[in-house]
Amino acid sequence: MSENDIDRVIEKYLKRITKLLPDSFETEDLLDDLRSHIFESYRVKTEKSPDEDKQILIAEVLEELGSPEEIANEYGQEQVKKDEEKSTSDKWIYYTMRLALAVLVVVLASWAASIITGGAVDFMLAVIVLLAFAVLEWLVRTQQTKDA
Repeated sequence: MSENDIDRVIEKYLKRITKLLPDSFETEDLLDDLRSHIFESYRVKTEKSPDEDKQILIAEVLEELGSPEEIANEYGQEQVKKDEEKSTSDKWIYYTMRLALAVLVVVLASWAASIITGGAVDFMLAVIVLLAFAVLEWLVRTQQTKDA
């Protein structure tokens, strides 16, 4: 088996994995890491057993890695763990920043409305109305993300 045949076997294996994973930069990084690992493992095996059939050696390397389905499943479990860790550690910071930004926008918009209208729009009334809209928007978004 020639080196071109080995390359084709590896690319076919990686293509099967690609079809099972989401299209993202993280997936590209994973595929690059897998490709490097496969070539390195194959090189080590050929150095240890130079007389062994190259097709058998590449099959052993790919078997040791696992099927594309197993790799995709493991990657999916890793992603869920990362998402869970991220959501628990950054959740309070995210919501606090979002709340602070919403209050700042409401106050600035109320102030601008009061100034632009020459006092015809009461500042406190504008704050209350805009806060009510912000709460409604938050409730709608929350419901939309639950439905999705």
